[in-house]
Parts: sequence; structure tokens; C-alpha cells
Amino acid sequence: MGTESFGLKRFVFSRFTGALCDQFLMFAVPLAILKTTGSLTFSSLAFVIEWLPRILFFPLSGFLADRLKPRFIFFNVDAARAVLMGTAILMLFLYPQASFPVLAAMMALLSVAWVLNFVATDAMLPRHLAKDELPKAHAMLQGVDQITMVLGPAIAVAISSSGGINCILAVAAVMFSVSAGNYLFLKTHDPKETEKLTFRTIIQSNLMALNVLKEHKIVFHICALTWVVNLVYGAALVVSAAVVMQEFNLPDRYFGILQTTAAVVAVIMFFFIPRFAARFGLLSLGTVSFFAMIFAGIVMSLSSNYLPYLLGYSMLMAFDGAFSIYLRTLRSQVLPKEHLGKTMGLIGLMNMCSVPVSGILVSMLSGRLQPLQIVGFILVAAMALGFILIMLGRRFFGYSSWLPPLEIKMQT
Repeated sequence: MGTESFGLKRFVFSRFTGALCDQFLMFAVPLAILKTTGSLTFSSLAFVIEWLPRILFFPLSGFLADRLKPRFIFFNVDAARAVLMGTAILMLFLYPQASFPVLAAMMALLSVAWVLNFVATDAMLPRHLAKDELPKAHAMLQGVDQITMVLGPAIAVAISSSGGINCILAVAAVMFSVSAGNYLFLKTHDPKETEKLTFRTIIQSNLMALNVLKEHKIVFHICALTWVVNLVYGAALVVSAAVVMQEFNLPDRYFGILQTTAAVVAVIMFFFIPRFAARFGLLSLGTVSFFAMIFAGIVMSLSSNYLPYLLGYSMLMAFDGAFSIYLRTLRSQVLPKEHLGKTMGLIGLMNMCSVPVSGILVSMLSGRLQPLQIVGFILVAAMALGFILIMLGRRFFGYSSWLPPLEIKMQT
């Protein structure tokens, strides 16, 4: 099935709409919790509550992505998110004093929807697009994610200044509804798997995925490296609001500037990624991105004021997007198409579990260390683990490069 018959542009539009909602909710909700409670511990706890369901749902989402029609998945995910927004608005109206549990529970449920959308996307594209179209399609989706990172905080600040968190939730409900309606016009075909959803079939599906990954051990190695990167990434997401508002003593609009600037840098770099990868290869893109993220973490942890922290945070977010293109292309080329859903479930479980771990670490350390000291502590641990993994990978797999080599050309 080609790009036009599948409806890639229509899919990208809905992906843009949904991702935009995700971004301004990710900006507005933690900030609302931090302002309401005044506690980094509560803010990091909400982060853990959001991410744990996301991690635990990965294996089940992989099972569903291999058995349900993609159009059915995408429509129901965004329709459910629209309903969830309306429910949260009602609960906040009836119980305004319960903002922390309501918002934390809402973000936890949204994270489950995000996982299913993410896994279904990575499982669907290789089944509906030609192999030479995949790098460009992944770059388009990464571009959408980066652009929404720019617009999300800006929209959240504009809406919250006039209507608060309830107004933000109402706008998200409308946008999720529009996205869900658009998905109805996608032209996707049914997956080949037909087994019914039972506990036994879920276990069998994930055991099969584990066997597939055992046949492609290089994926385990890249997952371990991603785990290390996400440890730093998660810490930055958790502590940044507290760094800006508590350690630098700046108004919350500077947190919006931080997020927006990081996204602008990521979008600008996105336009150079295909050219860089076409000239130097995806391996070079992945290697440069990996070490740039470690360097960005060093800059953040050593920052004594807002501007260097802004620089380090922007670098971290921009190169995280570039590293994702390397990872997604590697996975879609190496793993068998018929098992992409179930294997992506396990891969997501392995990749993302370090993000709530970083939230737990921040919550444990917040009473003893300042936010920037927490970033530095987590960064040192990540650098040590990363170096050990690189040395083990080079020794075990026998390649001379820093990351696993992959000969794939990017289209410009």
C-alpha cells in the first residue's frame, strides 16, 4: 500500500492535533500541580503516576497493535481522550480541592492512550509504506512532534492566562474530537493476527516477541543505551519547573520560554537531520545525538543561572528527537514486520522504564538535594552506565563504531 492510498497526510494531521494536545497538557498539568502544592515531591510523584501505567501497558498495546485494525485503534484512542477531558473538567468543578488526584489520574490514563497510539504507529507504518519511504515518514512524524513542542507551551500559556486549567482541558477535548473524526477516513487494512484477547494469548504473544528479540540481540543493546538516555531525559522533565521557579526564582512564564525555546531549536535542527543523515549516515546521526545529550546534561547540571540551563535543556530535547529517528529506523528495518507490534511493546517497556525511575529518584532526593544537584547526580550515574554499555556492546557484537552500525540511506 502506497503513501497516497494509505492517507499519510491525513494521518500526520491527526498526529499533529493529538500531539499538540499532549504537549500543552504536559506543560500545563505539572505546572498546575507544582503551583497548587508548592512541592517538587508532589510534582515528581505525579510524574511517576503518569509514567507507570504507560510502562505497564506496553506489552498489552503490542498485542493489540498486531490484532486490531489501525483505524479502529486511532479513532477510539482519541475519542476516549476527548471523553476523559470532559470528565476531568467535571471532577475539578465538583471537587476543586482534589486537583492533585484528579490531574494525576487523568495524566495516568492519558499515558495509556499515548502508548497504544505510539506502538500502533510504529507497527502500522512498515505494513503500509514501502521500505524506502519509511525514513522520510519517520522524519515527518518526528517533525510533527518537534513543532508541537513549540506550539504546545505557547498555547497553554495563552489559554491558562484567561481560563486556567479547565479552559485548557476544554480545548483539548475539542481537538481530540477533531482528530478522532479525521482518523475515520484512513485507509488501513486488517492485521494478519486473529487470536482473541485472553491472558494466555497475551503471555504467548510477549514470549514470541522475546524470542524475536533474542534473534536480533543488537536491539537489546540499543534498548539499554536508550534506557540510559531516558534517565537523563526524565530527570530534566521532572525538575525543570522547580529549577526555573524555585532555584532561579523566576516567574512561571520563564518555564514556558524554556519549553518553547527548546522546541524551536529542535524544529530548526529537524530541517538539517535528513541532509546530515544522507551525507554521513544514520549511524553518525545516532552517535552524535547520543553524546550531545550527555553533554547537554552536563551543561544543565553545572548551570548557575537561567541562560546556560536554557542552552543545555534545548540541546537535550533537540538531540533526543534526532536520536529517535535513528532508533525508529533501526527497529523498523531489523525486526520482522509481522511481529512489529508485539516486539514494540517489549521494546517500549525496556526503553521507557527509566523515565519513571528518574521520577522516583527525584522524589527520593528532593528533600536532600537542590534540583540542579539532582540532575548532576542522575547524570553521573547515566554516564557511568552508558560507558559500560558501549564497551560491552563493542566487545560482544564486534563493531568498531560507538553505536550499532546500520546501512540505511535517508531521503531528502
